[in-house]
Amino acid sequence: MSTIEDTVVDSPGGSKDGPPNQPKQVAGGVIYAVDKDGVVLLRLGTSEENLVTWTQARLQSLDAALAALAADTAVRGVIVTGPGPGMFCAGADINLIADITAVADGEAAARTGQAIFARCRQLRVPVVAAIEGPCLGGGLELALFCDLRVASDHAGTQIGLPETKLGIVPGFGGTQNLSRLLGLPKALDLILNGKLLRGKQAKKLGVVDRLVPAAKLLEAARQELDKLMQQHRKAPRRRLRGLAFWLSRTPLRALAIRAAEKALQQGQARFYPAPKAALQCCIGAFTKSAEAGFAADARALGEMIVTPQSKGLTHLFFLTERSKRLGKHEGARDSKQALVVGGGVMGAGIASLFAEKRLRVRLCDLDLQALARAKARLQKDLDKKLRRRHLEAHEAQAVQDRLAIGTDWGQLGQTDLWLEAVVEDLGVKRMLMAEAVSRGLPPSAVLATNTSSLSVTKMAEAVPQPERVVGIHFFNPPEKMPLVEVIRGKLTNDAAVATACRLAIKLGKFPVVVSDAPGFLVNRCLAPYVNEAARLLLEGTAPEAIDAAMLDFGMPMGPCRLLDEIGFDVATKVSAVMHEAFPQRMVPCELFAAMSAAKALGQKTGGGLYGKDGKGDGPGRKVLAELRSKRGTPGREAGRSEILHRLIYPLVDEAYRCLDDGIVQGEQDLDLGLVMGIGFPPFTGGITQYAKREGLTQIVAGLDELARAHGVRFAVSDGLRKRAVV
Repeated sequence: MSTIEDTVVDSPGGSKDGPPNQPKQVAGGVIYAVDKDGVVLLRLGTSEENLVTWTQARLQSLDAALAALAADTAVRGVIVTGPGPGMFCAGADINLIADITAVADGEAAARTGQAIFARCRQLRVPVVAAIEGPCLGGGLELALFCDLRVASDHAGTQIGLPETKLGIVPGFGGTQNLSRLLGLPKALDLILNGKLLRGKQAKKLGVVDRLVPAAKLLEAARQELDKLMQQHRKAPRRRLRGLAFWLSRTPLRALAIRAAEKALQQGQARFYPAPKAALQCCIGAFTKSAEAGFAADARALGEMIVTPQSKGLTHLFFLTERSKRLGKHEGARDSKQALVVGGGVMGAGIASLFAEKRLRVRLCDLDLQALARAKARLQKDLDKKLRRRHLEAHEAQAVQDRLAIGTDWGQLGQTDLWLEAVVEDLGVKRMLMAEAVSRGLPPSAVLATNTSSLSVTKMAEAVPQPERVVGIHFFNPPEKMPLVEVIRGKLTNDAAVATACRLAIKLGKFPVVVSDAPGFLVNRCLAPYVNEAARLLLEGTAPEAIDAAMLDFGMPMGPCRLLDEIGFDVATKVSAVMHEAFPQRMVPCELFAAMSAAKALGQKTGGGLYGKDGKGDGPGRKVLAELRSKRGTPGREAGRSEILHRLIYPLVDEAYRCLDDGIVQGEQDLDLGLVMGIGFPPFTGGITQYAKREGLTQIVAGLDELARAHGVRFAVSDGLRKRAVV
């Protein structure tokens, strides 16, 4: 009979000939040890690993370990856990997902994963998962094959099946096991939306059986294992009760199915096939045999993993991981205490975000009402999180305590980040920066501006140490928008840039480093997009038609509604900046100035093209009608194809112009920046990925045709034309 020792290799923790309670390492990373009571502690990685993912080698290692345990009659129970504090398993190695290009290969990978994980359920002894840190995707799928799950309340504990966010389904058994554990409605909510749960949420929903303090995780897992062993049980008895039973195991599940199908037909969900496939897999957990259900999971994974949407989302995942590394420069510093000058919408939002992410921050403004609104805004957000039980009362109070407000700056000696978010006036910003230095801002502190259009280099001219001046451009609303443009002035040093990137990452944002130039990246690309939308309006196309065409393309919001959200006053200012920089290509549409003059600015004034809250016609329709009548030409409605070409093709060209002008360093920055900054459809993988699939030659030909019909604003850049003929 084979024993545990038959499968081990020499390792720092033990050797093939070592005693059975010595840690043993199976080739590929899994480590386990057997104590005197026959209880196995199986770790999914070595103590040197900060991140555990499922590579082929690690899966084979787990397979060998579980096979050995199955053959060893001395084993009485197994605890499966991560390599150490703060890590269980973050799921599959994304490179494996990216490399699979054939349906059969994807299906085979899923079947292999299912077979290995199923060994936990097939063991004659109970298996308990002890979870701390990320337990995502394939990590949770392994835990679901275990007989019982204990989780730590560690701040880093996250539990979920986010596969649909990568355009695939939980093919290693996740849809089957989670559906049968929780019932159809709860499982659908978690799987179709790719939701991630904290420990307390996972316990409440029943994903884990027990939640304990981090220091007691293994002790609690052993207690649960001992109970099962004493009762001579493999697993606790489980069954669905109440609505979970009726909406899963009876014909009433049609109600849950209809609700899910309706949600998947709306909004951007329309563009993603993976949630629809996952829905069918979850239904199969209650309508098929276990064998057929798992087979359907594997088939669905194989089909989804080769879709363009999955490849696009996987590409985007790599870009987000790349972005997170931008704050690792050796000169980067952690920001702990900040001063934000300007209590308007942006300043208040930024300061609140700082406080929520554990920075001590002082928000200053001469307007006491603005400061009161900032505090109230933060409290409203905290109240929402309290209702949803994402925070405890003492945690919410701690956030409010970290946000101080005042009309004066106070002492600056401990400030390591000074950021202004005042009116877009270069003179005012320069004056404030000079004042900060004169009032004792430490030489090591970063001076930052939230400008959306002004030159960071010119601001730095007022500072004795211009190398520490950097742009940190948040988008509105800052607590929700995922992108931060980190703007490098001509004198900004690497340390200031890296410090700004590290701050953005700490705030949960994705930084993209851009050069100091008019519009930077996002606003420069957005300018021709919204400008052309305004021209289509004047020609006679309805706002609803323009917005519908862009929603059908995959944008989260149409350009007309976006203009209402931005505000026509802001659009007027930005378009003027862009016109000055590019006088021939970016002549502003007269609609912007006319809407501003009529005070039909958008949602900030109760309506623009649309009414209040985006409903019905707004006061701007009258302005639009007057401008159309002055044109003296018959109005015409553009078709969807024309709208698409006139809005998206120039956007592609402008993105490549930014690359060729050195605004960003590579196509990766264009893809991430425009997905996170303007909502370019994530399932495309980004604007350059879309352009290549659409065909650069076709885009150039389309722009040439538009240039002949409408003029120089559609002129193709030399860079794009050269790329099209390569």
